[in-house]
Amino acid sequence: MKKLVLLFLSVAFLMACNQSSDKAKTEEQAEHSHTEATELSLNNGAKWKSDSSTNHNVSNLENIASSFKIKSSPSTNDYQKLSKDLGNGLNKMIQECKMSGPDHDALHQWLEPILAETNQLKTTADTAAAVVSFKSIDERIEAYHTYFE
Repeated sequence: MKKLVLLFLSVAFLMACNQSSDKAKTEEQAEHSHTEATELSLNNGAKWKSDSSTNHNVSNLENIASSFKIKSSPSTNDYQKLSKDLGNGLNKMIQECKMSGPDHDALHQWLEPILAETNQLKTTADTAAAVVSFKSIDERIEAYHTYFE
């Protein structure tokens, strides 16, 4: 069930972003660029270009994570609420996505682990597992500025 939800979120993100992608790409090229599982890296030593909407939405995710970090001893319910808040922020990012090309593909490499971990938090019943998921999300959000400008 978790995998199905993750797949649905990923497909929704890809479809929303693909609407503004370069129309000249063939369907096969578009599919390949979204399914290739490579580690996020710099663009030949330079940061990837992102647009103002993406940067604004990442700032929103940073605020959500920062607000959560100040909680002392969060419960599983707190983590589930965090998942909802992050999900809303991610959905907004998806809806406003206008990026395309290699920069867009790099954004997916950055974002997909956040989607997966956010999905894990939705149904968490184990606080220790939730701590690990949130740490991964937080580190990934903080890494955004290492890879994007």
